[in-house]
Amino acid sequence: MKLQPLTRSLLLLAGILFFTGTSSRLLAQTSPLDLLPTNHATHTVQNSGNWSNPSTWAGGTVPSALAKVVIPPGLTLTVDGEISTRIKIIRIQGKLAFATTSNTALNVETIVQDMMGELEIGTASNPVPAGTTAKITFIDEGDIVLSTAQWEKGMVLMGKTVMYGAQKDSWHTLAANPAAGATSITLAAAPSGWNAGDRIVITGTDPVDATSDEVATVQSISGSTINLVSPLTKNHLPPASDLRVHVANLNRNILLESENPTGNMGLDRGHVMWMHTRNVDVNYVRFHQMGRTRKDIQVDDWFIDENDQFVTGPKTNVRGRYSVHFHRGGVNKADTPARVRGCVVEDDPGWAYTNHSSNVDFDNNVSYNVVGGAFQTEAGDEVGSFRNNIAIRTVNSAYPLRNAAPDDAPDVRENSQDFAFQGDGFWIHGGGVGVTGNVASGCSGHGFIYWPEGLIEPGEPTNTYFNTFLPSYLGLPNNINVVPGEDALATGWYSITDFKDNQVYSATIGLATFYLHTTFFQDIDDYDQNYIATVHSTFENFTAWNVNRDGIQLNYTERVTFQNIRLVNNNANASTRGIWASHFRAMNKQVFNEVDIQGLGTGFLLPTQGEVTVNCGYLKNGTNFSVPAPAMAPRDMRIEGVTTAPDPAFGTNQEINMEVSFTSPGDKYTAYFFLPDKTILNYGPFANQRLFFNEQAASYVPLPSDAAPYTFEDTDRIILGEFATKSNQQLQSDYAMSFGGSLLPSNASTSPGIVGGQIAPWQSNTVLNVPVCINSFPENEPNEINNCLNAASNKVAGPLLVYTHPVSTCPPLSVSKEALPEARLVFYPNPTSGQFSIAGPLAPYHVDILDISGSLVGTYSATTDLMDFDITYLPTGMYFVRAVNMRSGVVQVGKIVKRN
Repeated sequence: MKLQPLTRSLLLLAGILFFTGTSSRLLAQTSPLDLLPTNHATHTVQNSGNWSNPSTWAGGTVPSALAKVVIPPGLTLTVDGEISTRIKIIRIQGKLAFATTSNTALNVETIVQDMMGELEIGTASNPVPAGTTAKITFIDEGDIVLSTAQWEKGMVLMGKTVMYGAQKDSWHTLAANPAAGATSITLAAAPSGWNAGDRIVITGTDPVDATSDEVATVQSISGSTINLVSPLTKNHLPPASDLRVHVANLNRNILLESENPTGNMGLDRGHVMWMHTRNVDVNYVRFHQMGRTRKDIQVDDWFIDENDQFVTGPKTNVRGRYSVHFHRGGVNKADTPARVRGCVVEDDPGWAYTNHSSNVDFDNNVSYNVVGGAFQTEAGDEVGSFRNNIAIRTVNSAYPLRNAAPDDAPDVRENSQDFAFQGDGFWIHGGGVGVTGNVASGCSGHGFIYWPEGLIEPGEPTNTYFNTFLPSYLGLPNNINVVPGEDALATGWYSITDFKDNQVYSATIGLATFYLHTTFFQDIDDYDQNYIATVHSTFENFTAWNVNRDGIQLNYTERVTFQNIRLVNNNANASTRGIWASHFRAMNKQVFNEVDIQGLGTGFLLPTQGEVTVNCGYLKNGTNFSVPAPAMAPRDMRIEGVTTAPDPAFGTNQEINMEVSFTSPGDKYTAYFFLPDKTILNYGPFANQRLFFNEQAASYVPLPSDAAPYTFEDTDRIILGEFATKSNQQLQSDYAMSFGGSLLPSNASTSPGIVGGQIAPWQSNTVLNVPVCINSFPENEPNEINNCLNAASNKVAGPLLVYTHPVSTCPPLSVSKEALPEARLVFYPNPTSGQFSIAGPLAPYHVDILDISGSLVGTYSATTDLMDFDITYLPTGMYFVRAVNMRSGVVQVGKIVKRN
C-alpha cells in the first residue's frame, strides 16, 4: 500500500537527529563517541609526534595489541610507517595524520572523531605521491552485537577530513570498441596516472546479462593504447557504430578495506560515515570490500506497521553502513559542499556513495560490483551534485525489477522505507542534486531513477518525520510564496536542478521517474499557484542503449521536457520500449524534443492524457508509436516534424498502433472513456491530420452487456450499467458524450501503417463535451455519478481544446548523431610532425585548419569515420581543427600542435 504524505502539522516535528535516521526511542541509539569515553583509553597521545616514537605517548609506551587510543584536542598523531599492531579503537579529538614520505598502514577496528577532530591522509599541496601507499584496514576482532547501535567496525567522522592520493584519471571513453581476443584497447585520450599492473574494467554491453563487463590488467601503456596482460574474453560492442564503451581504473594509492569481508554473513565489514559535517575533501581513495548493509535482503532495523506506527526489528541488517556515506551534513545550497573526487568503491553489498540529507559534490568517481545502488541520495532533501561518475556492474543477482510488477518493484519494501535495492546506477530521491555527465553500465535495475517522494523517517518523540525542502535553503527568490503559511516544500514539487549528458547501457530500464511533480498526492492546492507555474524539469542529452525493457519510463510524472534523447537497441526484442509514458498518472505538460529511437519493439508508448508534444526526431522500430485509450484526464497531443522508418529486423512493422479495450476493469480506468481526446499528426505523410480510434465509430458499442457494473481498486471509479449495450451515437444522444469525446467523422480514412485507427482533417468534430464531475466521481455512489453525467449543466462544450504546443523548427536530420560529449572526434598523434588522423562518429564532415589568428590555412572533406591528414606544409606551431558534420551541422573544434 502506498504510504501517503503526512499532514503538514507533522512535517516539522523532527529535530536534528544524532543517529542513523531511526528513532532513539526505537533503537536506544547512543553517540558513536560513547564507544570510547576518554577515561577508558589504554593509550593517550601526550605530545604531537610519530606513532612509533614512545615519547609521543603518555607513559612512554607505544600502543600494544587491541589498544584503545585517544588523541586529545590540540595534539597531532602521525602514522609514520606500516603499523602492524592491531588497534581496537581510536578516538580523534585532535588530529590523526599519515606521513606522505613512506608507505603507511594502520590496522584498526573502529575510528570515531569528535566535531573538532581532524583526519588527514595527504593534502592538496602534499598528496600521498605515486609509488607510495597509505592504507587503513578495518580488522575483525569479534562479531558485532546486534542489539547495539553498530557504529563499530569502520569510521564515524564528525569533524574535518582531508584525503589526497596521487592524481589519477578515473575513467575514459574508448576510441574503438574491443571484441573478444583483443590484447590492447585504445582510449579516446592518453590516460593520466595509469600504470602497468593497474586493474581496469571494461564496461559490458549485453542487454540481458548486466555482468558482461570485464576486468583486465595493464601490461604497458603507450600514449592512448593500453596493452593487456591477457586477451579479452568478451565482446564489448554497442548497437551503433558511433557509440562507445568505457574503461575505469580500479587502483588508488590510498586504500580503505575490510579485513574480513565475508565473515559473519558480511557483518564484519567496515563502513565510513561522515556525520553532521561537510568539512570533507576526499580525493583518489579506494574503498574496497567496505559496507555491510545488504540490499539483496530487506533492512530490518525498523518497520512501519499496519497502523502506521514504527516498530523495531531484529536489526540483523541495519541501514546506513555503506562504503561512503554522508549523514545529515546540512542541506543549504549556500553552504560549501563536501567533496568526493576520483575515488573507487569496489565490492559493496548495499550502497556505494550515499548523500543523506547533506550537501556533497561527487566528481569523477567509480563504482564497481555493488548490489543495491551505486550513487544515491536517500531522503529527498539533498543538494550538491553527481558529476562525471561511472557506475559499472550494479547488480542484485535476483534481478528483482525483472521479476516483479514494473509499477510496484521500486517500493515493495516501503514499509521499512528501503529503496534502491534493484541494482540502480543512480537513485535520486529529490531534485536538489545536479546529475551531469555520468555513465551507468550493467544495472539489473535502473541506470537512473528519480523518486522524489520524501523519505519517511522516525522522529522525536514518537511521531514521524517526512523529509521536505526548506525553500530558503534552495535559494528561491524571496518574492515566491511557495507554501502559504508554512516553510516546507514537498520534494516532488521542486524542479530538478540539472539532468544532462548522462548515458546508460546494459540495464533493465535506462531512466525512470516516479512522483515527479505529480498531482497523485493531491497536494498541489497547498502551494502558491504562481510558484507551481514555474515547476518544470528538463532531462537533456540522455542516451540509453541495449536496455532489457525500457529506455525511459514515466510513472506519476508531470511537467517535464525531454530534450535530445537517443535510445538504441539492435537485438530485435519485441517487448522492449523506447519511451513508456502511458502510466495512468503520467499526465500534464509533457514535451519530447528531438527524440532518436531505433531498434526497440515499440518506439514510443504515448501518454494516456494531458498536454503532450512530440517534436522532431527519428524513429525506426517495430512499432514507432503506440497510442493507448484516453484515461484520467483529457488528452491534447501533437506529433510534429519527426521522421520515421520501419525496422526490418522485426519483420512486421507498424507506424501507429491504437490500443483500446473495454473488457477489463484494469484498463487504465475505463470509466473515463468519455474524456475528450485529440491527437494531431503533422509529420511525414500526415499534414495536420487528426487521429481517431476505430472504436469511436457511431455504431460501435464500447461496453458489452456483461460489462456493467465495473469497479476498480478503491471502488472510486465505476462504469455504470446504464452505459452498457449503447452505441457511441446513443451515448451522444443520452449523455452528449461518447468514447473519446467525438464520433469518428464520415470523412475519416484508413492509412498505411496505422492499426486500429483512422485519420481525418484536424478540424473534424471540433466540439467536445467534458463532464465537470469527471475528476471527482463520488466514491461508491453510482446514482450520483449517473446524475452528474445526465445533467446537461454538467457538460462543458467548447472548441477542440486550446493548448498551444511548444513546437519549433527541427534541425537537419542526423540518423547517427553525436550522443554525448565523450563521443567526439579524436585527433592523433598530437603533437605531430606533419601527419595526423581524425577518428570519430561524425562522417561525412568538412574539416578546416586555422592558424592561431583564425585564418584558414587548409580545408578537407572526410567521408569515413577515420581519415588521415597531411600538414607537413605548415610551419611549426598550434592550429585549430574545425570539423563540421555535413548532415547534422554539429561542429567540433580541437587543437593540433605541429612540430619539427
